[in-house]
Amino acid sequence: MSERPTDELERLLEALPREGWERPEPPPAPWPPEQPWRVRAPGFSLRPLTAAVAAALLIALGVAGGVLVSGGDEPATVADGTTVALAPLGDADPAATGEATLTEGDAGEAVVSVSGLAPSSDGDFYELWLIGADGELVSLGSFKVPESGDAELRVNVPVDPARFAFVDVSLEPDDGDPGHSSDSVLRGPTT
Repeated sequence: MSERPTDELERLLEALPREGWERPEPPPAPWPPEQPWRVRAPGFSLRPLTAAVAAALLIALGVAGGVLVSGGDEPATVADGTTVALAPLGDADPAATGEATLTEGDAGEAVVSVSGLAPSSDGDFYELWLIGADGELVSLGSFKVPESGDAELRVNVPVDPARFAFVDVSLEPDDGDPGHSSDSVLRGPTT
């Protein structure tokens, strides 16, 4: 009489070594578990999106602070030859001053004089901006400040300055980034 198929299967299974019946141990998990969103020591790095959000937030806070300082009113129409007094902000010397004379229309122009600013270094420069109540930014030009701390800049204004709440001067690193550094040193309301 021949063996039944189940008897043959039982014999084969009994012949298997013990390791064949046990579940293998999983490989150890890396400790601590990899979490790409965590900052790892010893260096510090920001993800590009996080850096962009932080920069936008800093600019918005600067604009909101300027609106609070100016009383929050909407800017009135900038008349031909309107002069805007620029006051120091941030790390600027408290004695730093500036003045921007704006003309409106298709041939708009800004003439800006500053004094008491730190001289420009090889790695930085100053930039002139118009800032809207909604945070809109328009760069009007960049300039260097000599050892005297005094400079004058004459630029064409490609937009109607009446649409903007502030004239701003920022200190910019020479890093190729065309955006505002969030390091404003002089600012004044257009009204």
